[in-house]
Amino acid sequence: MARRAAPFLVLLVLLLAGVGVAVARSAPALTASGPTSVTGTEATAVFSIGEHTVRQVRYADGGVLRYTFRLTNHGRLPVTILGLAADQPESRLFSYVGLTGADGDRRTRLGAGETGELTLALRMGGCESLSARAGAFVHEVVVRSERAGVLDDDVRVTLPEEVHTGSPREAFCPRSTATSRPPG
Repeated sequence: MARRAAPFLVLLVLLLAGVGVAVARSAPALTASGPTSVTGTEATAVFSIGEHTVRQVRYADGGVLRYTFRLTNHGRLPVTILGLAADQPESRLFSYVGLTGADGDRRTRLGAGETGELTLALRMGGCESLSARAGAFVHEVVVRSERAGVLDDDVRVTLPEEVHTGSPREAFCPRSTATSRPPG
């Protein structure tokens, strides 16, 4: 009887191992949501344009904007957020500085189905390369993640709001010159 069951047991073990590898190799399912908050600017407002929610912030040359949001792990395995991935979406007036947890921790662990708070730090700069009142958006971030201490993934997460700032007039852009900004 045991000899007849052995092939079926081997097949079952191989099948379960294959399913386990497939689950482990799929990228984490992470989504961002509100409530959100912003520090590092004098003014901020939120409004909707069609299906998009925009968070307008006042530009502060050289300043660091901190955008806080909630991140949920919809996957079956716990995931640890390790910070920002090397490749981030381009933005003319924002550069990605860092991503930290609620207590400023560089690593944030989220169990299956758990939600945690993250803060994205963005440095504002480059107004001298854009015409006055031109703008820039940040609507997603690429996070480095780890599962089971060995499975690394870069996961693209859409932010709950499109963070927008505009290039200020010349008087508030300290390094602008008569020729540094394109016309317009």
